[in-house]
Amino acid sequence: MSDDVLRVAALTIACLFGLWTAVACRRAQHHGLPGSDALIWAGLSVAFFLLSLMKAARGLGLLRGFGGFLRDIFKQRGWYEDRRSLQIAASIAIAVVVIALIVWGLLWAWHYIKRYRLAIGFTALTLGFAIIRFISLHEVDAWNANAPWARTAIDLVAAAGVSVVASARL
Repeated sequence: MSDDVLRVAALTIACLFGLWTAVACRRAQHHGLPGSDALIWAGLSVAFFLLSLMKAARGLGLLRGFGGFLRDIFKQRGWYEDRRSLQIAASIAIAVVVIALIVWGLLWAWHYIKRYRLAIGFTALTLGFAIIRFISLHEVDAWNANAPWARTAIDLVAAAGVSVVASARL
């Protein structure tokens, strides 16, 4: 339970840093200074807000039964039996996109205005991991059971990364 509270707090802090940066960029834009990235920071803030809400709802048990509901839909459509190849392909595709976004962000980290690209990479890290866990590939589930700290570590790294990039932008 304390890991869930820590993760929700870290994601909420990243949300607030993103919101603060969006407001600061918007104010700068009104004063004729560079601030065109305000909408991107607002979007990142919304993404972290929704992530923190989902983690809080999951921690409180409000999402129980949702996985079974989706599983039933997949069974009715005949997609459940042949899911393994789809799970593998989707997991690999998501991992490639996350790595590409982080590299893309690192290449632009030196640029004052375009640092948001690194924040997008950090956001993709936690979103990608959440999506891969949602896909529920058995190997990933087994790894997750053996390393339950990994979820917390990935969320903390992503939240810290976005918070640092947002602070640097301020």
